[in-house]
Amino acid sequence: MSTTTTTAARSEERTTNQHFSLDADGKEVVDLSFQSEGLGLPAEKGYGWAQLEFSEKIGYDLRYTITRKLGWGKNSSTWLAWNEVLNKYVAVKVLTGHATDLHERKMAWEEQALKRLTFPSVSENCVHILEYFTMKGRGSAGSHLCFTMPLYGGDVRSLIQSRTSPFPLPLVKRILLHLLRGIAFAHERGIVHTDLKFDNVLFTTPATTEDIEKWIQEDPPRRNPPELSSDGVVKSAVSQPMKLPSEEEALRATYVLADFGCALPSKRHAHCNITPVLLRAPEVLLGGEWDTPADIWSFGCLAYELITNETLFQYRTYDDFGLTETENLLYQMMFHACEEFEPTQLSICPLAGEYFNSNCELKKEPTLGRWPIQELIAEHKILSDEECFAAGAFVQRCLRLNPEDRATAKDLLEDKWIRGIE
Repeated sequence: MSTTTTTAARSEERTTNQHFSLDADGKEVVDLSFQSEGLGLPAEKGYGWAQLEFSEKIGYDLRYTITRKLGWGKNSSTWLAWNEVLNKYVAVKVLTGHATDLHERKMAWEEQALKRLTFPSVSENCVHILEYFTMKGRGSAGSHLCFTMPLYGGDVRSLIQSRTSPFPLPLVKRILLHLLRGIAFAHERGIVHTDLKFDNVLFTTPATTEDIEKWIQEDPPRRNPPELSSDGVVKSAVSQPMKLPSEEEALRATYVLADFGCALPSKRHAHCNITPVLLRAPEVLLGGEWDTPADIWSFGCLAYELITNETLFQYRTYDDFGLTETENLLYQMMFHACEEFEPTQLSICPLAGEYFNSNCELKKEPTLGRWPIQELIAEHKILSDEECFAAGAFVQRCLRLNPEDRATAKDLLEDKWIRGIE
């Protein structure tokens, strides 16, 4: 048999995600890629996503019937399920075997955070749990800690991606008000979210049971083509999230702070990075201690993005001044906060010496101007002068360089720009 024929035959035997490459010794090795979460990868190596079947029953008394996969992330997958006790559809968040093991070893805090958000009372603007249980997984996935929650319609990120222009101002204010209520509730319960982003802001759905069943009939649950894994050949479920609402429905929806997988108890933390870098507070960036004000900085960045449909900061080099990505980010923070870092703050930030001199100036001495948030918003020509000033002042209260100077979530709820909008 010719080499060409042999290669073709072997190719037909491969699954869709099986690719071959050569190592340093010229030996052929198999590289795997996955269309969705990597099913069949072991929990002990940091994976262990749940391998669930459609119509499978799980949970206490097998009361939850798996209907379809809504989505997945690094540490979990989320499923639409029918609750036979409540007679309604709910969402089931199923942690990976690795994440479950971290909980069992007290190295993760999501379970405790969700309990604090659920007992003794709940907030309509913060996610809460209906039940939680642990189930045995298949293959090398280990066990799965599961949280059952109310069914939501999707996340704000998907709403943003469905548009090419900024949201109308009434919707912007509604989302920010509800998100702020959720943050305030979490902070009151002694929780720092640490991962505020639009992916983690959900909205309620007006869909009835009949609507959902019609949707399932029109768009049945599906699976991806076969893929090779450590557990053999697997077929992951296709993510099929709920339908996006109309603008009118979005204006009536309730917005909910969700995904407390990275949450931590409120106290002074240090020496660990939290939040995506463009939403990261300066004290975190400089390796200093952080607490609830770090969430407020992230909220301010999100508020600006929701108003303008553009991110506030850019993580890239600034060649004119020879600034690295991090130096440039610190430069932008001072530029738009219209402040300079204080000696007392920099003295307690371990990484400050890498970027600042003894005069609290960036070592590379870039020309530092001032470009307040109000003027940035005005550049987009989407709000009246009065609204630009009020919105900019609101965001500016979140973006004070010193965390002790930032407004709290409770303070911001009293801001005239957002108060009474409903």
